[in-house]
Amino acid sequence: FAKKVSPSVMNELLKNPTEDILKPKDKEITIFFSDIRSFTSISEKLKEPKYVIELLNIYMTPMVDIIIKQQGTIDKFIGDAVMAYWNAPADVKNHADKAVSGAIMQIKKLKKVNKILQKKFNTTIDIGIGINTGITTVGEMGSKGRADYTVIGDSVNLASRLEGLNKVYHSHIIISEFTKHMLKNDYSIR
Repeated sequence: FAKKVSPSVMNELLKNPTEDILKPKDKEITIFFSDIRSFTSISEKLKEPKYVIELLNIYMTPMVDIIIKQQGTIDKFIGDAVMAYWNAPADVKNHADKAVSGAIMQIKKLKKVNKILQKKFNTTIDIGIGINTGITTVGEMGSKGRADYTVIGDSVNLASRLEGLNKVYHSHIIISEFTKHMLKNDYSIR
């Protein structure tokens, strides 16, 4: 679990151990989805699976580091996509700002990552990010033999759909009005 959350979140969980921390409950969180554009074409160009994995690792490592430094929790990797959230299991102050700031940092970091990918694989990548804030069911879910701490609900679905809208609008980050209303910092938003 420590690999999925920021050190501050893990320390908070260790300081305040409780048996019901993983039990499902409704909580306001900020959900983040990111996805690499045209990844199938990139994979076909690279041909060898080992190069595809290497490219993903070069890209994912700094992106995950940013999420964790912003006190986010990595939920899962879905192929070339990343799902993360803020404000669960431990409370994260200004979680919408942390998610949006993290997304902006990722877009900036992608320029450096692309220089590496261009040199190593003669390709670059583009990403889209969707962010939504809302009440979501959080907790340990799955089977008796294998379960994950995760999030489900309409707020999660909306974040995923916002990520997909980046293709339509040729944008990089789309946030919901719910996230926008939670923001404390100033951002250039249109």
